Amino acid sequence: MSLLIVTGSPREGMYSDRIGDMLYSLGGGKLVHLREKKIGPCHACDYCKEINIGECIQRDDMTSLYKDIRESDTIAIISPIYWWQVSAQTKVFIDRLYSLEKEDLEGKKFIVIINGAEKSGDKEYSTLEDAFKMMTDYLKMKLEFLGVGTGDEDEWNENKEMIQEFLENALDS
Repeated sequence: MSLLIVTGSPREGMYSDRIGDMLYSLGGGKLVHLREKKIGPCHACDYCKEINIGECIQRDDMTSLYKDIRESDTIAIISPIYWWQVSAQTKVFIDRLYSLEKEDLEGKKFIVIINGAEKSGDKEYSTLEDAFKMMTDYLKMKLEFLGVGTGDEDEWNENKEMIQEFLENALDS
């Protein structure tokens, strides 16, 4: 598998799902909707670092996703923005990446698309871009980031072509 697409919207059929479907149609791979998964939060027990390197003590749906992550060359996260942050479902997924060894992620491409009610270019997107940039720099991953306004159907239609172009370029880079 070369592409793992993870959508973090709790609402089926909304803009994160549409972007995920668009990316899947362009690149194939595996499409995962986090709302359909049972993933517990990190307990910060360090079992994964001290006892069983690279494996979380929790046996939930994240267990099978670790294999997908390791086998992927590109990981895409698509999330709506809630309170200047990714959705709770997305945050839990990101936090549980802690179980992996740094080498499991190093060199991979990380595509992040954050969509929300604010217009593209708003400060809330750049704040998240900075956070993802720090994370991917630390992990030695290549970041492709887009923060895009999808507040309603008109804005979605206005930005759909730009989103597709971003995705095509992100896959090709």
